[in-house]
Amino acid sequence: MFSKIREVIVNHIKSNINLYFFLFLAFVAGISAGAFTVNGLSPVQKKELNNYLHGFFQLFENQKVDGNEILRLSLIENMRQIAILWGLGVTIIGIPFIYILIGVRGFITGFTSGFIIEYLGLRGVLFSAITILPKELIIIPCLIALGVNGINFSLSIIKNKSNKDEKKNSLKINFFAYCFVTLTFSTVIFLGIFVESYIIPVFIRMTFT
Repeated sequence: MFSKIREVIVNHIKSNINLYFFLFLAFVAGISAGAFTVNGLSPVQKKELNNYLHGFFQLFENQKVDGNEILRLSLIENMRQIAILWGLGVTIIGIPFIYILIGVRGFITGFTSGFIIEYLGLRGVLFSAITILPKELIIIPCLIALGVNGINFSLSIIKNKSNKDEKKNSLKINFFAYCFVTLTFSTVIFLGIFVESYIIPVFIRMTFT
């Protein structure tokens, strides 16, 4: 069974390799833009962010972090992105915005990592590795896959827009498949959210307090 699932996934990636490449490129471009933006911050902005990060570390030293609250906030943020990707996929004009959304996610990752590394130096590399990398390794591939799924469905709408009823029936089938794939990857993303909420705080406390 697992070999069959693996075969389906590999064939899917091979048949959509260009889409995966360009969406990954958008993500990397976002990371680069976010990292370079850190260098362009004014001294006042850097001081404010330094104070925020300092308060973050004090929180771990003085209080018990509420994993349930992190879970709630992360669920809201990630489910919002999934909903936007799903909505863009069912519109004809949504394709370029899918690339933009993935790029924005990369920008947030790059900016956050870049600032932490600038603030903590070498320790910032370790901090980013244990606080950002684990969840991103789970969530980002799923978001990119959802982007590919959305682009493919948008293209199927364009192809079937002026066709007859039998084509429209096939579009309905594609729509249910589109929703099923979205639900599947959303479930995997929840694993990344769980890691962020309950496992990463433990690593932070062990390493930095």
